[in-house]
Amino acid sequence: MSRLKNKVIPLMIIFFNMIIMGMVMESAYFIEGFKHTEIMVFALLPVLMVLGFLGTLKGENNYYRIGFFLLGAVSAYFLYQAVKTIDLFQIPSDIAVINATIMDGLSIQFTDFLNVLKVMMLTGAVILSITLYIFPYNMVILDMGLLLFLWIVDYYGNTYEYARFFVPVWAFSLLFYRTTLVDQEAKVLKVNRNRRLVEAVVLTLIITIGSAFIDIETKGVYSDRLFNYFNGQVVPQGSITGASIRDPFGIAMTGYNDSETLLGGNISINEEEVMRAFGEEPIYLRGTVRTEYLGDRWARDVIEYEPNGSLSSEKAAYYERLTVNEDLRRIEIRPIAEMTSNLFSSIYTKEVSFSNNLALLFYNDERSTYTSNKTVINNYDITYFRENLIEDHIRRLPKNVRASDFYMEYGPYLQIYQTLTPRTVDLVNSLVDDSMRNYEKAEVLTNYLRENYSYTLTPGNLPENTDFVDYFLFEVEEGYCVYFGTALTVMLRIAGVPTRYVEGFKMSEEAIDGEYIIRNSDAHAWTEVLIDEENDIWQIFDATGTPRELIYGEEPEDEENQEGEEGVETPSETPETEVPAQEGGTDVPGQSPEEQKIEQTRRNVILLILGLLLLAVVSRAAYKKARLQRMMSSGSLKPYFREMLKLFSFIYYRKESGETYLEMAARIKDEEIRTQMETLVTEVYKEEFSGEPGEFTQRVEFYEDVYGIVKDYRGPIFAFMKKHFL
Repeated sequence: MSRLKNKVIPLMIIFFNMIIMGMVMESAYFIEGFKHTEIMVFALLPVLMVLGFLGTLKGENNYYRIGFFLLGAVSAYFLYQAVKTIDLFQIPSDIAVINATIMDGLSIQFTDFLNVLKVMMLTGAVILSITLYIFPYNMVILDMGLLLFLWIVDYYGNTYEYARFFVPVWAFSLLFYRTTLVDQEAKVLKVNRNRRLVEAVVLTLIITIGSAFIDIETKGVYSDRLFNYFNGQVVPQGSITGASIRDPFGIAMTGYNDSETLLGGNISINEEEVMRAFGEEPIYLRGTVRTEYLGDRWARDVIEYEPNGSLSSEKAAYYERLTVNEDLRRIEIRPIAEMTSNLFSSIYTKEVSFSNNLALLFYNDERSTYTSNKTVINNYDITYFRENLIEDHIRRLPKNVRASDFYMEYGPYLQIYQTLTPRTVDLVNSLVDDSMRNYEKAEVLTNYLRENYSYTLTPGNLPENTDFVDYFLFEVEEGYCVYFGTALTVMLRIAGVPTRYVEGFKMSEEAIDGEYIIRNSDAHAWTEVLIDEENDIWQIFDATGTPRELIYGEEPEDEENQEGEEGVETPSETPETEVPAQEGGTDVPGQSPEEQKIEQTRRNVILLILGLLLLAVVSRAAYKKARLQRMMSSGSLKPYFREMLKLFSFIYYRKESGETYLEMAARIKDEEIRTQMETLVTEVYKEEFSGEPGEFTQRVEFYEDVYGIVKDYRGPIFAFMKKHFL
């Protein structure tokens, strides 16, 4: 069997590799009812058949050859029976069903994928087994091809846990081929293949443990840009309209009422986590911008998006001058749930980029909004200019003189509806006048709303045929961000200030390990005001807070007023309250169940690898000790002599070319050691040439003496490792 050992192991690696490929496919396509046993035979039988063929040709004796022949014949018979179950003509219709299922967002059943998986396992195992000894690295190429395919078609994002299993397989196979096939060709080197195999196992464990700590989901902005550029070259991009966006963001996705249907009404917001953000500071994350107010709702804007992911070069250069070339800020958005096609961004975003997704990136320059043509499930990066630097600079600019075409250019942002009441107009005119700059009017009206209206999630429904802003300002006088944001937007338009109503998220300070936690209670609506008409610069004005800030977070300063609000209850625990650990104590506050499961799996894998590594180390030490004991008590001196030659090589005594072992021994400087070595060589010669067993009674003493010299020469750590492990 020793002649077949170096051929059996690679074949077994192929089998395990094909099983991992099946697991990756199951995870990538969310295949339900997956049965590994039904496809496992298509990976195992070709391997056994090839093994039987090799054993028949290279078996050590006839008994081995007959056994391997039977193995190959039985495997071939069962493989033939298994192949008959594949319906090749059904595969095109199966693929059509899979594609239709994916497009409809439905679950893929194992039966739909069965024929495809059978063919995949069979062809992969056959090709790899046959070409193994022609080009042994085909397996790595095949795996990389599968991962590249899944990455291109956007089914790679959830497979990284299974894809990690490829790492030890690749590492071991590459190291194994390097230490067997190459060494086999270079027989003159007389390489110790058993030792090389142990080294391959140890290095594989080290590589695997190291890979377990790599955060595959963390992506660099430059790799994102490279992918977006490549994607833009391969897939031609055309403009899209808001109507064609698959899942346009609306605040109703987070528990609010739909502002496109009817504004206001009682709501209940939960604390479910929807996103995480990794950045330097909390910011406003803009989702949807609305401009047309219809009295009781906001109309959906059907705007056009161009294939682009960055700000125009002119405006970017202007922002850079305002910020005096200060470094850009960067924040990475990490979606937890599939929610929207819109890409959340800062009001002063320079660029948005994402990768591992075939979805395309689009940008509307007028609204400064970003979107994709499909639901975003991958992380994406935002680079932006700091808001306070731009706003502080613009406040110092001289007052602009409006051009004659001002109202034509910003007309949509000055639109008001026929339901507007005179008392609303009178209220605005009593608070501001035309001598004020835009941001001054915005500050006055924002402070007025903050100081005179209360926050509640239960303001009641809007009566029919009633203007929403009028009802809020003069009737109910309380509400949540949709009330405040809509009122501020309309009031500023009455004052002649272009404004737009925005829905998105206002990030809180809650963070875990540098990641900000974004929940449904952070969903928010606010107003953006044009403060620099000449350069089209807008600024956020917010008249109220989020549910997390005013209801689910810290107690408001006015506790009596808060307790008096009907329908508002302050939970006894804040979101930051420590979450009780589940059985086993593996829960981490702020982590979703899926993240906890992934983290637990990672810990289990690391513990398993560490356990295997420890077992390998202990086993190697036990093997070395037993081997040394056998050498000391063996009837032959040859194994002991080879071990002593290895010890002497550590102190740089080696037999030179054309030199005998006695001549090598004569060069040893220490007289006692030299005498013992000459005696040992003489006895080995006697055993080698006369056939009589050699006698050397001081094996243990001589070994310890030379080992002591090795410790002096090379250090105790080197000597210890060589004696017990290497």
